[in-house]
Amino acid sequence: MKDFTQGSVSRQLLAFSIPLLIGSFLQTFIEAMNMFWVGRMLGHEAIAAVATSMPILMFLISVLVGMSMAGNIIVAQAYGAKDIRYMEKTFANSLVLSIALCVIISAGGVIFSRHLLHLINCPPEITDMANSFFRIVILGLSFNFVYNWYSGIQRGVGDAVTPLYILMFNAVLNLAGVPFMVKNYGLIGAPIANIISGVLSLIAGYIYASRKNPFFKVREWDFTVDWRIIEKLFTIGVPASLQMVIISFAGAAIMSIINRFGATVTAAAGIGIQCDQLTMLPSMSIGMAVTSIAGQNISAGRMDRVSRILKYGIMMSAMIALFFMTVIFLFPHTIAGLFYRSPESAAQVIPHTVGYLRIVCFSYMAFAFTFSFMSIVRGAGDTIAALGLSFISAVVLRVPLAWILSQKTSLGERGIWTAILITAYLTAVINYFYYKSGRWKRVKVLG
Repeated sequence: MKDFTQGSVSRQLLAFSIPLLIGSFLQTFIEAMNMFWVGRMLGHEAIAAVATSMPILMFLISVLVGMSMAGNIIVAQAYGAKDIRYMEKTFANSLVLSIALCVIISAGGVIFSRHLLHLINCPPEITDMANSFFRIVILGLSFNFVYNWYSGIQRGVGDAVTPLYILMFNAVLNLAGVPFMVKNYGLIGAPIANIISGVLSLIAGYIYASRKNPFFKVREWDFTVDWRIIEKLFTIGVPASLQMVIISFAGAAIMSIINRFGATVTAAAGIGIQCDQLTMLPSMSIGMAVTSIAGQNISAGRMDRVSRILKYGIMMSAMIALFFMTVIFLFPHTIAGLFYRSPESAAQVIPHTVGYLRIVCFSYMAFAFTFSFMSIVRGAGDTIAALGLSFISAVVLRVPLAWILSQKTSLGERGIWTAILITAYLTAVINYFYYKSGRWKRVKVLG
């Protein structure tokens, strides 16, 4: 646990971001290895089945992400204001609320899975495979989400190391279990292995955390419902959830447009999106650090430090984005070729993947700036503004432009990738102007 209201901003941000960066790389590496084994063992149709399922999964878990984010913001500000009782009550209420939402979402996802796949024009040849994969993933949602909830709570009190240890344990289990399960059970083996490793990591993580963190002793928490905290979680969490819903809806709409070009292009986009996640997660991790550190300083009245937090956050994110942009632009064939053993699959998909990577990689710098601006706004608890900015970016700009450029011009699928690039920079500009307006400073989280 760390107090970020005193000391060197640059050192604090660097020290807090490093575990988050490692964790992000590790998380994405696990996902990439899952995709690697699926592609190498089962072929490009299996990759397409995974890729077409992901926007729906993101859509369904958006509510949970919002509640986790709300818990992180409230805990960070309560800890910065030294209101320990309020912080511990937030632990208990946010956990119960999140688990209840997990159960509801899992049940709905299983019941309506095939209908959801049809809504995004899932190619008929992969529908059964995608449906089986999707149902297993959604059943294991609760176990994976509790880890994400816990990580957000820990970040709020300045601890990014403990979640990293638990993730490392989870990674070892995944790396050992996924290839074995995929070999023996096909595509559904990957999410089954993820669930098993998630359950074991959850148990080990609780034992470790309860001994290390004096605040994280679940059996000692007061689970009496505090309606003020529940209201605050919804006040902050619902706009954050709706923001994720909008992003997920836009992702599903983009995937629906992609699916019009067939399973080969869908598979190429799946690999491209996997690379995007790897390259953007460092910026997102730095953004999470900025949110926690800024949240503590805002609640403590240290607004003089917030601009420095933003400056160093942008510098770190931009340097990492530049590195990845350069590597991916120079070696797209090598990167795409990692996912295929079959020469036939490679010949079909790699050209489309290279086209995706060489266009979208130039958007990474824009995302680095956007995540930094948005993280300061979130740290203040102004999730309503973040919701509005995301709506403009994803729904008003990205989806229509992707449809126009891909359907009404000769660009074809490249029109989609071009739309992603253009709207990334427009989004960065919009977020910059909102940050400069200072309206986020008026939001009150505590009290």
